[in-house]
Parts: sequence; structure tokens; C-alpha cells
Amino acid sequence: MIHCQNIKNLKNHFCNIAGDICLRNFESALFMPRYNKKWLLFIIISLSVIIGCLYIFIPDSVTLKSNINIKATRQGVYRMLLNEESLNKWWPGNVNKASAKNIFLLGGYSYKIGNNNISLLPVTITGNRSQLNTSLYLIPLQRNVVLLQWIGESSTSYNPFKRFLAFREAKKINRDMDTILQKMGSFLSQPKNIYEHEVHHLLIVDSTFISTIDTISSYPSTAFIYNRVNKLRSYANAHSVMISGYPMLNVDALDSIHYIVRVAVPLPKSLPSSGDIYEKRMPVNVNILMMEIKGGTNTVSNAFEQMLKYVSDHHQTIPGIPFYSLVTDRSREPDTSKWVTRIYCPVR
Repeated sequence: MIHCQNIKNLKNHFCNIAGDICLRNFESALFMPRYNKKWLLFIIISLSVIIGCLYIFIPDSVTLKSNINIKATRQGVYRMLLNEESLNKWWPGNVNKASAKNIFLLGGYSYKIGNNNISLLPVTITGNRSQLNTSLYLIPLQRNVVLLQWIGESSTSYNPFKRFLAFREAKKINRDMDTILQKMGSFLSQPKNIYEHEVHHLLIVDSTFISTIDTISSYPSTAFIYNRVNKLRSYANAHSVMISGYPMLNVDALDSIHYIVRVAVPLPKSLPSSGDIYEKRMPVNVNILMMEIKGGTNTVSNAFEQMLKYVSDHHQTIPGIPFYSLVTDRSREPDTSKWVTRIYCPVR
């Protein structure tokens, strides 16, 4: 009986303790929400403001835009943008050589330049989560100044977190677009990077020369050219006149095997024509372009093609006959890599 009474007393004791604990927890439960309610309300209001700002200040689509003026012609810039070898020289990132042509990497994105027309080039920008179709406009401002205007749009999201990430991504892409155009402008503003050689603008000085004209069935050999040079030199010496510059050469292809070969030497004064030697004059103070080339016949021919592109790109015409000035005596120098040739092309 006593044992049962003890058990009952112990049970009542524990019940009293449990009741006291429950009472205290109940009082805390009544008090703590009042204390934290302000913080909870503050957090809710702050999040609401932040989310509201995301929707107010971040539009559904972000406009991407970058501009630069380049001192070059639209035709030259257009040609270089489609030339992968040229792009490799100035692109600020890496080249994806394992993939298709004209795909370049920068800042975690790939850039692929398409070929639409000379006024508009489509540029596809691809990332891990998105692909943007942008447009690069080539707008001529002057004969040798072109405006490059790069425009695109990046969609955001209705999800506030994704909206912010998309906005930040778009801004990064826009900064990369600025970087690309700056690098492009610095490179293409140098004519040498478009036409492979420096192009010099001069005035015609030697206005008098004597020349020979031949039609032959193969490209003229060095021996043939200097046979004509020596003939002209002998004619000038016979008249006590010293040649005033380097021998001049023009080769014009009539068809696949026939060539018109003009060889000339400049003189300080005029001499009469005689037989197959003709006296010629060029008008003085005429604009003429000049490239200096080091290399053999193929190197010079390729440089002349670049000269013609320069003339075409700048909407110039050729009023006379272009010619090579043979600075190196090719008859005495067998190593063609050491030949120095100046290409002259009169323009207006």
C-alpha cells in the first residue's frame, strides 16, 4: 500500500513538472511570434521590393547594342569578316578549330558569323543556356569610313531569379561585343591588315620614258625582260642620256598563253622614237599608289591583286597602265626571295 502511494506521488510530481514546462512553452509561444513578427514583416517587405524592382527595372527583353567607326571601306571590312585567317589575327578570344568554320569563342560563348550581304552580317551567339541571333550592320559614312552597328535582343524570364541571371548574362555579352568591335577596329583601321601590304599615296615624278612592246606566247622570263632593258639602255646611252630610275614592267594577259609585255626605262628628258622603241610621257602630279614587295613573280602578282582590290574598294579608276618597278636587278640575283619590286598604279 505504501509502495503504491509512493508511485502515485511520484507520478503527480512528474505531472506537475510537465505542466510547468508546458505552461512556460505556451507563454513563450505567445511572446516569441510578437518579437519576431517585425523581422518577418521586414524580410517579406524587402523581398517584395527586390522582386518588384526586378520586374520594374529589368525588361522582358534586353537590347544589345555596340557601335564603332572604322577607317576602312565597307567592302574591305566585309571581306575580312568572312576571312577566317584574318579573324584569327585579331579575335580577342579563342578559335574553335574542331568545329565549323567562322566559329570563335569568347567569355564562355561561341560566335558564328554568317554571310548575308555586304550591308548585314548575321552573328549567332551561343552559350550553355541560350542562343542569340544578332545583326552586324556595315554602314558607309565616307569613302574610307564605315560604321559597324551590332544589334540584338536577349529575352529574360518571369521567374525573378532567372530574370536577374538573364539580365546579367545579357550585359556580359554586350561588354564582350564592345571588346570584339574594339579589337576589330584597331586591326582593320590599318590598310596593311586588309591588303597585306602598305599602300602609299604618291604623285607621278618621272614623266618621260622609252619603252618596247612585245606579244609573246608565254609569260616573259627574266632573260627576256632584261634583254629589252639592255636594248633601251643602249639606246639612251647612244643619245648620251642616263636612265633616271629603275626598269619598268607591265605584263598583260591576252588569253591563257599570250601576253603583251611592255618594258620601259624612265629618262630625265625626252628622246625620239625609233623602230620598236617608243617615246612615252606620263602626266605629272597625277595620283599614284605604290606597294613595295619582296619576293618572286607569284608574290608580286598576288600583291598586285590586292592593289586592284584597294582601288575597287575606294571606288577609284585607273586612267593609265599600272607597272612594276624592278628595284632589284633580277638578272644578277637568282634568289627570288630577295627581289624587291615596287608596284605603281595611277588612280583618280
